[in-house]
Amino acid sequence: MTMHKIMIRSLLQRHQLSTATIRSISSTPTLHQAMPAPKQSSEEPKTAQKKVKTKEKGASASKMAAKEAKTNRLVDLMTKAYDAPVTAPPKVSEEEMAIRATIGRNHVIGSFKRHNEQNHDLAVKIRMKRHAMKLLPREGDIGDMPIEGQKKSVYGKWRAAAFKVNDNWGPPDSRPIPLLTPPIEGFDASLYMDAEDET
Repeated sequence: MTMHKIMIRSLLQRHQLSTATIRSISSTPTLHQAMPAPKQSSEEPKTAQKKVKTKEKGASASKMAAKEAKTNRLVDLMTKAYDAPVTAPPKVSEEEMAIRATIGRNHVIGSFKRHNEQNHDLAVKIRMKRHAMKLLPREGDIGDMPIEGQKKSVYGKWRAAAFKVNDNWGPPDSRPIPLLTPPIEGFDASLYMDAEDET
């Protein structure tokens, strides 16, 4: 179906015009093929043609224009931000550079020290846990008793509980998040923590 026919049909549905009215308005050959010819009868009374009123653009058109202008403004802002030249940091004196280098070096040394202490602590705990799991009594050893209504015994239940893997695996909550910058002098993180975190 051509665009012309779709437009004519929508006009017919909106304004309930007769085919004779549309026929008299348009002289397009495709329209004559699409519409049936009206009955040619001299006995039919002639009716006045209805005037087609075009809808004026109201508030919706202005809202659409404002919305489009806003999206264009946001696109322009994003484009300008993306295309903005990279500004170099201001030049600093040699004394300030030496202070920054000392702070950065001490931060790296402290981070390595903390990391090594945490890894050593975890390694010792894992070694102790494995040793304790080896010392657990095996199922069927002296003193083992069956549990009523279950296939496992007391010792078997202990071993199964000891070898169970924790679903909440991952780094501990107490481990600090690695940062790209050294800590700020005089900064107290507890001032910015929520009351929920403290409890």
